[in-house]
Amino acid sequence: MDQGTQNIEIRHATSDDIGLLSVLAATTFYEAYFEQDTPHDLSRYIIESFQTGRIEDEMADPNVTFLIAYQGGHAIGYAKLDAGTSHESITAERTIELKRIYILERVWGKGVGQILLKQCENVARESGYESIWLGVWQQNARGQSFYQKHGFVKRGTLEFPYGTSVGINDVMEKNLPPG
Repeated sequence: MDQGTQNIEIRHATSDDIGLLSVLAATTFYEAYFEQDTPHDLSRYIIESFQTGRIEDEMADPNVTFLIAYQGGHAIGYAKLDAGTSHESITAERTIELKRIYILERVWGKGVGQILLKQCENVARESGYESIWLGVWQQNARGQSFYQKHGFVKRGTLEFPYGTSVGINDVMEKNLPPG
């Protein structure tokens, strides 16, 4: 086993994890985009999107599932699945959105993202979804490559407004054969 993926545990988040998710979400989002985004738009998006009250509301939504990845007892990433969304370019009838998947920069390229993605796919499959979809920023070459490598296919685009900016995301989908 790759040393970067040793002792990886992924579990469903609970209401006890709201503060942890808030900090983990803000940190990983900042690490992912601080070089591309304007500081004010980035900080405004983080403050609005990852405050504990917002995460608490999201966790109360029965369509939303949060997963947290741990290594050696330390939280290193998370994912958010949302069954209450779709996009006109998605081909499957029963689909779930991978709304967020982020890991700490220090574990990038060590297989942690792949393990977390596989767990998201397992959760989706076990819940009876035919596909999983996501939006990935067109300027995020690393993300584009990661999702293509793991079987996602571009289906369309969507706008992602934040702050005074509007990003264009590619909508990507992966069919989930019964497992």
